[in-house]
Amino acid sequence: MFLDSTSSALRKEDHIQNYAKKDEHVHSFLFQLKPVTLTGVKANRIKYLLRATLCLAILFGLGGCAGFHGAIRKTGPEYEAEIQSWQRAIEGKGGNGMWLVTRGYRGGDNLVAISTCSYFSHVGILDHDRNVVIESLWPGNVETPLGDFLRISHRVVLIQPKGWTPETGANALTKVRTQLGKKYDFLGLIGFPSSNRWYCSELAAWSWDRQSDRFGPWHVIHPRRHLKMGRTLFKSGPRDGQPDEIPSASIPLR
Repeated sequence: MFLDSTSSALRKEDHIQNYAKKDEHVHSFLFQLKPVTLTGVKANRIKYLLRATLCLAILFGLGGCAGFHGAIRKTGPEYEAEIQSWQRAIEGKGGNGMWLVTRGYRGGDNLVAISTCSYFSHVGILDHDRNVVIESLWPGNVETPLGDFLRISHRVVLIQPKGWTPETGANALTKVRTQLGKKYDFLGLIGFPSSNRWYCSELAAWSWDRQSDRFGPWHVIHPRRHLKMGRTLFKSGPRDGQPDEIPSASIPLR
């Protein structure tokens, strides 16, 4: 009887010690955990999340969605002639600091257009004097020759922002040039903007002092919103191999 009691007491003591060790391991694990914050999320994880969103959109069968129009790039001599007609129109009607709203062919363009079911996916800021476009891409803010920018576009609309004059356009362009080389604002796409990063339409709006750093998914600035933030000077329509004529009533702006 005494031996049974002693054995039972020893088993209880072993159980308590094992429990204490487990409890110690649990506490050690918990203390080693770092709080998960948005600022600690890696940019490549956001990329995977965005790509997953695109895959889900396709899986859910959005075949009738406007975003699928322009997903396949069309190339050839007839399309190059069409692109050149776009460039002539923009060079003739455009001015510094104006916006070029497009449906592009890059993977990010497909993501934006399909997930939002929109004909548009991207915005660039025109540097008319240098014949280049300043745009925010996944590697960061870059300067792209106008011709190359149009070759990667399925359609393009030239927008003159409200309040545009040659002076205000030059000021907007000078402002946006200070942001060349800055990183892409992946978190901004889901409503958590960074003060030192940019996505394309966010950068374009900021260059004209439009509020662009408000938190919340409902405050994300979609490229198509720029169509209502100014006056349309040229609209190409979808790439179809037919050169687009400039309306006779158009007046070149510099």
